[in-house]
Amino acid sequence: TKNPPHRPYTLLPMNSKGIILGEIILGFELEFSIDGSTLAVGGYDLVRDFGFVKVYDVRELFYVDCTVEKPEQIGNGFCDMYEPYYSDVCGYDGGDCGFPVLVEGYDNCMVPEPTFIGNGFCYVDGVLPFSSEKCGFDGGDCPIPSLVEGYPNCLVSFPDRIADGTCLDSLPYNSYECGFDGGDCLPPEFAQTFTL
Repeated sequence: TKNPPHRPYTLLPMNSKGIILGEIILGFELEFSIDGSTLAVGGYDLVRDFGFVKVYDVRELFYVDCTVEKPEQIGNGFCDMYEPYYSDVCGYDGGDCGFPVLVEGYDNCMVPEPTFIGNGFCYVDGVLPFSSEKCGFDGGDCPIPSLVEGYPNCLVSFPDRIADGTCLDSLPYNSYECGFDGGDCLPPEFAQTFTL
C-alpha cells in the first residue's frame, strides 16, 4: 500500500495497551536499535526502587506494515470490518474484530461476518473483503466493479462515490489507484496537486 503524498511516514497503530503497570513506570527512556527492529524501554519499579531496561521486537508492539488513514481506530474497541483496517497486517483492526471465517459456498471467501454475504444488501458501498470476486461481490448484493473515468486502474462497485466530496476510507476507494477516493481522502492542500 502506498501512503498518500501528505503522509510520507505512516503513524504506527499500537499493538499493546498501557504504560503504567501496577507500581512500574515504563517508557522512562526509549531507544531504537540501529536497524529499527528492536526498542529498548527503560522503566522504574516504584516498590523495589530500581530501574530496568526491557527490549522488545518492534513488530510485537506495533503493526508496522499497517497503513491506514486513522491509526487511532486500530484497537479502539469497535470492529471496522473493511480493508485495510480488517487485514492481517493490521491485526484485524487491532483485535477489535474476530478472525476471518470461511463463507459456505465461496472458496477462499473469508470475512468477519459471513451472514453479510448474500443478505440482500451491498455492505458499505462495496468495500473489500466483502465485494471481491472470491466472495461473489457480496454474494451478488454489490454491482460488479467497473473502471472509474480518469483512474485507469481503479475498479469499484460504485464509481460515483469517487470524488463525491466525502472520504470513503476503505479499499478499494481510498487507494493510490483510485486517487485516494478521487482526492476526497486527501487534505485540501494536496487534493489539487495529486496526480497518478
